[in-house]
Amino acid sequence: FLDYPLALKAFAAAQVEKKVADTVATLVWLDPGVMVLNSLAALDLDGEFSAAVRPVTLANTIAMPPQSEPDDYWKPIYEETGLDCKTLPLLETIADEVKIQPYYNCEVFSFNPGLGIAKEWARLLGRFLKDENYQKTACTTFLKRLFLHQAVLSAVISSRAKPDRIKALPLTSGYPFNQHEKLSVSKKAASLNDLSVVIFDYAWDSSPAWMKKIKIEEPLHQWLFATYLDYLQIAPAIYRVEGSCNSYLIAGQQGCVLIDPAGASDAPEFFEKILEKFPLKAILLTHAHQDHSDDIEKWKTDTGIKVVAQRQYKEYFQYQAEMADFFARRNAIWSGKPLAAEPPAPKVSRGEPTVFFADEHHFELGGLNFIMRHTAGETPDHTTIWIPELSAVFVGDNYYEYFINNSTFRGTMIRPVLGYIRALDTALSFDPAYFLMGHGSPLVSRKAIKTKAGALRDALRTIYNETIKGINAGKDVYTLMREIKLPENAALRQYFGKVEWTVRGIWQEYVGWFDENPATMYDLPFSSVFADLNKLAGEDKIIKKAEEYFNKKEYVKVLHLTDVILHFDPNHKSANEIRIKALKSLQAGSGNFIEGIWLKHGIRSAEDRIHENN
Repeated sequence: FLDYPLALKAFAAAQVEKKVADTVATLVWLDPGVMVLNSLAALDLDGEFSAAVRPVTLANTIAMPPQSEPDDYWKPIYEETGLDCKTLPLLETIADEVKIQPYYNCEVFSFNPGLGIAKEWARLLGRFLKDENYQKTACTTFLKRLFLHQAVLSAVISSRAKPDRIKALPLTSGYPFNQHEKLSVSKKAASLNDLSVVIFDYAWDSSPAWMKKIKIEEPLHQWLFATYLDYLQIAPAIYRVEGSCNSYLIAGQQGCVLIDPAGASDAPEFFEKILEKFPLKAILLTHAHQDHSDDIEKWKTDTGIKVVAQRQYKEYFQYQAEMADFFARRNAIWSGKPLAAEPPAPKVSRGEPTVFFADEHHFELGGLNFIMRHTAGETPDHTTIWIPELSAVFVGDNYYEYFINNSTFRGTMIRPVLGYIRALDTALSFDPAYFLMGHGSPLVSRKAIKTKAGALRDALRTIYNETIKGINAGKDVYTLMREIKLPENAALRQYFGKVEWTVRGIWQEYVGWFDENPATMYDLPFSSVFADLNKLAGEDKIIKKAEEYFNKKEYVKVLHLTDVILHFDPNHKSANEIRIKALKSLQAGSGNFIEGIWLKHGIRSAEDRIHENN
């Protein structure tokens, strides 16, 4: 159930419910990302209630308006549980304050195990997970797959407990910390000390400055600081903070080494606490990306602290400077902001490396050997760092838990897939016990490293080989984009990159842009005859054909047809309207972050053109 990562909750709850059904009257579920700070009394059912829950924090695209007929996602769930939308109570989401039908948060809740709620939750969820048709037709977005377990639990509770037997869980016993800044004044906690149960979710792990977002009084503040610092130690002598990237601090008796400083700058107080006892001696850079290499000057507090990078590090910033106007435009689209009148001025003061190396650099500090090896992949200057005494390898951005993105839509030179493969070969050849990447939670067992990092390496090798094979067979790039898939045993989510984009990147890297069509040798693109095609076919016929394709869910063909009209008439109302519908349909079916950015940009651009025409 790779696409349903939270489904395991139902099956775990059912197992516990079975063991305690005859011995307790209240069973409390707390997600791993939850912290208990005060009494759990609000979750106690006191023999009076069947469950204690609160509404979801956000409606997203899942919750249904009051008394509305269930959609394809909810209808089978309601049918299985016998719910009637007309008789269900009205709820309101916590953060966006939207009126909804019962849809409960299941990160913190309690229930009477004697009612078989968890057993039915697991049974019903299992049925939907095995229903391939339901998955294809109803679970059409990442969020609908992610929260299917929550929708099913909501229906089970609503069907097994009368409204007056469902205890309203106060916000203090399920406080959504990630939404703290977005909560209305009446709901926002004045102090962390006032809360009983806090849902940190990913904030604890990937938002190191979380302690600055809310007032925390002593002695809780001191205890949390010490607890969090202890949490940041992921292995003997190795600490990790994830801000813009994973920053790692290797602490020894003779001093510390900082790997990729930028990520630690959001909450520098944690590493600074360690540096009070073990001063910083060196900064090592895995690569030049600013989310890793920024803030050298903040951490290089002494001229004796050396900063080490691969020698192509400098060329990356020369490339960025040459393409500044282009990147300003792309980054504005990326962030959903209007294009600035002038590109941002380059950073005036930027700390620079003091030591550059070509192939390998080695130094020793307090009995620890730091071996830096050039392994171009995500960037030309990319470096793998190996510390044999700690059995720890630092791979930067040459490994993600998701599929790679070998040509970002923000604009980069092609990232060689063979580079990623060779970099992973290098890292795996050390047989490390700790595999420390640039973003996300490290891999901390040899089995996990071989399984996950090895799976990415093997999948990339398969895709690379199949692409080269297809090129040699004379297949065009679009055929290969359609044909080449991830190996069936590769459990890799395509969240940033996609296989078809990687195939296209390999094609362009190896054989360039020419596709053997003589027409593409010249400076007139295919769009130069769109006006002629429009006259020959007629706008009405093109729109009609686009609508046919839309009804057949062939949304990309809708985009191509509307391109024909919009190329010479950008404000054409009907073409923009059907295009928006196609883009929104593609958006609804996408679980890819980058694809979503550009679909959203397309929607916003088409909507702006319609507004300009009104």
